[in-house]
Amino acid sequence: ARAAVRTRRKGKNVATKDTMEDQKSKIPIVKCKKKMYDFYKSNIRTKEKPTLASHGWKNKKTRDDYFFIYPYGNNEEKMNEEVDFKTFNDLGLNTSLCDNLENLAIYKPLEIQNIGIPKILQGSNILLAAETGCGKTLAYLLPLITKILMWKQNNVQRTLNTPLGLIVTPSRELTVQIALELIRISKHLDIKTKLITGGKTKKIILDPPVGHVDILVCSFGVVSKLTTFGVYNLSLVRYVVLDEADALFHHTFEEKLQVFMKRLTIGYDTTTDEFPKVAQLILVSATIPSRMDIVLNGIVNTNSLEHVTTKRLHKILVPQKFIRLIPSQKPVELLKYIKPKVRNKERVIIFSNRNSTSYWLSLFLHECGIEATNLNGDMSLEVRRGKYGEFLNGKTLVLSTTNGGSRGLDTVMVNHILNYDFPLDTSSYIHRCGRTGRVGTRGDSRITNFVCKLTEVVVVQKIEMAARKMKPIPIFNLLADEEEEEILEDDYKGQIIEDLNERCHRCVRCIGEVPLLDTRTTSSGPLTETFARNERLNSLIHQYSFHPFYPCKPLLAPRAAYL
Repeated sequence: ARAAVRTRRKGKNVATKDTMEDQKSKIPIVKCKKKMYDFYKSNIRTKEKPTLASHGWKNKKTRDDYFFIYPYGNNEEKMNEEVDFKTFNDLGLNTSLCDNLENLAIYKPLEIQNIGIPKILQGSNILLAAETGCGKTLAYLLPLITKILMWKQNNVQRTLNTPLGLIVTPSRELTVQIALELIRISKHLDIKTKLITGGKTKKIILDPPVGHVDILVCSFGVVSKLTTFGVYNLSLVRYVVLDEADALFHHTFEEKLQVFMKRLTIGYDTTTDEFPKVAQLILVSATIPSRMDIVLNGIVNTNSLEHVTTKRLHKILVPQKFIRLIPSQKPVELLKYIKPKVRNKERVIIFSNRNSTSYWLSLFLHECGIEATNLNGDMSLEVRRGKYGEFLNGKTLVLSTTNGGSRGLDTVMVNHILNYDFPLDTSSYIHRCGRTGRVGTRGDSRITNFVCKLTEVVVVQKIEMAARKMKPIPIFNLLADEEEEEILEDDYKGQIIEDLNERCHRCVRCIGEVPLLDTRTTSSGPLTETFARNERLNSLIHQYSFHPFYPCKPLLAPRAAYL
């Protein structure tokens, strides 16, 4: 009897272990609408070539298909991992600066800061590449402040408008954010920060501001002009940061950036106590810049750049949903997606590939009773100023933007990202996804992707294949190969009318869809007074050929019909 009891207990323990192992092996990596394509962590051991859920997505008949990709990094690889439980004092930073960090409730360095700060303090030229939102900004700001405080103790002789540190960014919004963070952490320290953004460059050239400057934070366009006219003297700059380097290395900046960088004396100097003879270069990005060797040729030996990266670089860090749609479905699906988020007071960023699409989306949502902030590169500085703050302050819950709003901006309050237009290059994809799931983000983060065009399907297949192999996202750029937009329907005009009119017969109060009608084909008859309320929007829509209903004449249903 005792032997039987022991056998039963042993069997129970074995069964428990097996159950735990089964559950562990059932960790999902890819979950699909068609369950046969589901992929779990245990499947990675098989040598068979993965079958993609998106393998048939080039056929328009696969519309409404979808699949999810879940983070597939190791559980121990946490974004806020504190390596060896070090403190900022252990990294060799200025003690007063460390006290400031404690007052700001910043107690322990994150992974990229633990790895990067000691190497930067040694004087090496660094490529700081890590996932978005992991603390890269502090990783280069803290050594910069420490070094400048030390150099100023050596009584370096300087004239006015002669900075010691230079931070260059591709956008105005990112420039402002970095400057504010720099001022915040250097409070009560002997650090003078100067922020310069574009918009009034001619006025600055004619009547330049004069004063003591330790750190110059600026967008590339304006600093290039001001240094050309001698407003700022860069001869004593000993710490150069190119933030969002992959954007600055774009071919549109290449020639001007090379001319600008040759004004700086960049080299390698391990001197720690004395004022160095050459400038230290720090490249910061969420991706490895593909054009780095070309742009920096003749400026610095790229082999001297020490790569500082994290284990999570180029990996999916937030659950994502990929939905196969046709263009006529996108506005309706957008409303189905956005309404519950706004109702629950959750913030959403909608990304488009074109400024015009971003503008149209903000108009469309406004007419549907959803206030949205539009931010894109076509806006003047006066219009752009305050737009981002409007979203951050909660005046609106939805931000419609392009890639310009995807870089560097700290959006810890955002839990939802929608790629209305799917990005066609790795850099844009990673930076867009990086607007959520950042250090400090509360709650669950989600990313939704609308996939319509053939080029977008190709990109999605690359991402899905990487997920099924549990490999980093591959480097791709289909922007250069895309000459025209590929529309998957043969009869686009007729298809959109058929698709939307089909939805008009459903109960919009229940499913939250907005019927869009073409009066030339619908049986609803002539325009009524209620439909005429939307003539103003239609006139705006027809002013631009980019909207997804062109050349049809879509008329939004009266607001009362769907609210």
